[in-house]
Amino acid sequence: MAYIQLFGGLIYLLMGGDLLVRGAVALARRVRVPPFVIAVSVVAFGTSLPELVVTVQAVLEGYLGIAIGNVVGSNIANVLLVIGTPIIVYPLACTERSARRDSVVMLGVSVFFVVLCFVGDLDRLAGLVLLAGLAALLGYTVRETARTQRDVDRSTPMEWVLGLPSRARMIALFIVAGVVGLPLGAGMFVEAAADVAGQLGVSDTVVGLTIVAVGTSLPELATAHVAAIRRQTEVAVGTVIGSCVFNILGIMGVAAVASPSPIPVPSGFLSLDLPVMLGAAFALTILVWRRRPTGRAAGILLVAGYGAYLVALLSSA
Repeated sequence: MAYIQLFGGLIYLLMGGDLLVRGAVALARRVRVPPFVIAVSVVAFGTSLPELVVTVQAVLEGYLGIAIGNVVGSNIANVLLVIGTPIIVYPLACTERSARRDSVVMLGVSVFFVVLCFVGDLDRLAGLVLLAGLAALLGYTVRETARTQRDVDRSTPMEWVLGLPSRARMIALFIVAGVVGLPLGAGMFVEAAADVAGQLGVSDTVVGLTIVAVGTSLPELATAHVAAIRRQTEVAVGTVIGSCVFNILGIMGVAAVASPSPIPVPSGFLSLDLPVMLGAAFALTILVWRRRPTGRAAGILLVAGYGAYLVALLSSA
């Protein structure tokens, strides 16, 4: 039954990712906003819902290792796996100027989070600081979206994508169905994976960094692959950048505030997981700033890097 549930969750994820990408691109086309802006906000939030639900539930039930492991592990998987595998399918080419700016923001947020972890446990004050940073970024995004909407040449339509809805109700239906389907599929996958992992006798931190992190990153993975197949690479990049920022500022902020006690930072995080997360963020920033498309070799390197990280993690465990 666990394997059937895994398969069913994957189907929900793929369907939800397809609907969400098509709805998001159609929304961008309708309101004359670049797809990257929609991806870094609406799509990123929708695909991060599984991380939010899992992390909050973990801290309320006392599994603090799963909470911080889910966020850190998801950010690592987002870059090395979610960006790496679609590049193998279709070259990554991001021409949006805002992508470069947002990639630097993501790198800065990652550095700030690493500094917080080195300072000590993540208490409610740290959570409030993270949430304040998220509020500031959301306000800036809203202003930039309004400015971008005014500056876009309305006489130049966006590229058509096969199967885009045109009516406002259908666009909303696609986005809502995608946002609902992705967490549902991720929940089914994580629950089934946790049943299998529980039999292995590993710690909750390792489970959070691996099975839970990969499971809750499947929405981003499905969305990025669909975007790559439809040659909407800005959507894939925007989804990952926005998700990484939201994971740290939003999800970790909410978890630190909601947790009855400060969330401890395991010693292994300081020597392995956090440096890998920071290195992955730096690698994505470099890829976004490249003027030439990133080909298959870079994707293979990213996926191989994720495999090496898993080997190092499981070996230390």
